[in-house]
Amino acid sequence: MSLKDKEKWNQKYQASEYTSNKVPSEWLAENSDLLTGKGMALDIACGEGRNAVYAASLGYEVLGIDISEAGIQKTQARAKEEKLSVDTLITDLDDFEFTENVFDLVLCFNFLDRRLFPGIQKTLKPGGLVFYETFNLDHLKYTSFKREWVLEYNELLEQFKNFRVLRYREMDRDENGFASIIARKMED
Repeated sequence: MSLKDKEKWNQKYQASEYTSNKVPSEWLAENSDLLTGKGMALDIACGEGRNAVYAASLGYEVLGIDISEAGIQKTQARAKEEKLSVDTLITDLDDFEFTENVFDLVLCFNFLDRRLFPGIQKTLKPGGLVFYETFNLDHLKYTSFKREWVLEYNELLEQFKNFRVLRYREMDRDENGFASIIARKMED
């Protein structure tokens, strides 16, 4: 990422109100029956922490990472408000080192950097889950996003083809196009 990206996200998150409400992603909450609450979770590009705090409320030991200091501060404030513990790290994802077989759960919402897919796969423990949701090609009908910022159709299925796909959808709804996947890393 760049200093420009960092400044953009800091500016977005510096407002006293939250840019999104404090509830977790709909995809995460609707599929919480798959979450054990045991082990370690990583929330990539956690922003203001709504999904990181939710995972912590279920019992996970959570690490939320983001380039924005303002976002991380809101994540910590939200966790404190809920009397939960969420570890955080301000980091440029270009420099983040994905260690092998560390996390039982990886979350990534509304963020796409294709270079991270191998790291996500590597850092999950065998049997671990990934919840990934972000914009797809349908979203270009409603926004000025660049094509490289959105998923191709079925791209998440291709990226996680070596995983067991538990749930998947592609939606074009409410002037919003996105793809969502829940996949389990195969046991060795």
